Amino acid sequence: MGAHVSEFPVGIYKKAHRHGPGAHVVILSGEGYSLLWPEGEKKMRVDWKPGSVVVPPENWFHQHFNPGKRPARYLALKMLSRRFKFQPGKIRSDVSIKEGGQQIEYEDEDGEIRRIFEQECAKNGVEVKLPKR
Repeated sequence: MGAHVSEFPVGIYKKAHRHGPGAHVVILSGEGYSLLWPEGEKKMRVDWKPGSVVVPPENWFHQHFNPGKRPARYLALKMLSRRFKFQPGKIRSDVSIKEGGQQIEYEDEDGEIRRIFEQECAKNGVEVKLPKR
């Protein structure tokens, strides 16, 4: 089993990415939402708070958004083993799709994603802290 903890500030969201099956994202703090979708299909929104678990299906794009008033932190758990290879080759979920990876860069994402996030931040009186487009 492999794990990592990620924390991201208020007014920020993670870049969309995809990977193999079995990742479980346990929300430790903060309130926000995630978008999940298979390539070329409609996006599904999942709202979360501490104690929520988000499990992206295999090869579905997903990204996590923090329009809340506190930093968001999650624990990601997934199958990982040096002895047993569950996913052959290097996982490239942090490399741009344009470079053969599995991540969508901010400048390449659907503009509706940023627009919705800006609206959610405005509802909470939160400043968007992402790079300008």
